[in-house]
Amino acid sequence: MRLNGTFGALLAALLIAAAALGAEEPEAVYAKFHRAAMAGNLAEMLKYGPAQRRAEMARMSAAQQEAELKMVRMLMPRAFTLLGRTPGRDGRSARLLLSGPGQAFGGGRPETLYGAIDMVLERGEWKVREASWSNDKPAAPRQARPAAAPPAPARASSATTVPVAPGQKDIPRLGAARPECVYKPVMTQEDIERCR
Repeated sequence: MRLNGTFGALLAALLIAAAALGAEEPEAVYAKFHRAAMAGNLAEMLKYGPAQRRAEMARMSAAQQEAELKMVRMLMPRAFTLLGRTPGRDGRSARLLLSGPGQAFGGGRPETLYGAIDMVLERGEWKVREASWSNDKPAAPRQARPAAAPPAPARASSATTVPVAPGQKDIPRLGAARPECVYKPVMTQEDIERCR
């Protein structure tokens, strides 16, 4: 059976979109990459890298691979917090902004490190294209604004409002602020839930 060219292109686009929807979130993939790096597991780490990077590493000697892994581990904090995520315009890339506790380069005093992680969608799976860590704070990611944003509250509080019924006033409900998401090499179920 021969498919019409337009129909075939549409079908291919739908299959790519379906694969992207089924893919893990970029930050979850980076967390696996980071965990593998902290464990010193190069083979596991490379699972989350693009095919081109895996091919480059395969051409290196074992000593070069070990040196590369050692350098990566030295430049990363042991744990990190997701600051933001900016999707690429093409829908096939994303940039994660992270922070984590680390040492000043050269073994100096403790300081906050910031990561700019470029992710790419490859065969329906997110891959870590590039990860760079520095003590320079990156600019905050630009977030798309909703069409009609609700007005800001008059004062900041941890209260939320709960609609009672149509036409009635909202009732404020006090509650604790949601805990911050921090990715760690080993996470409890509670940590994982906090980061969803």
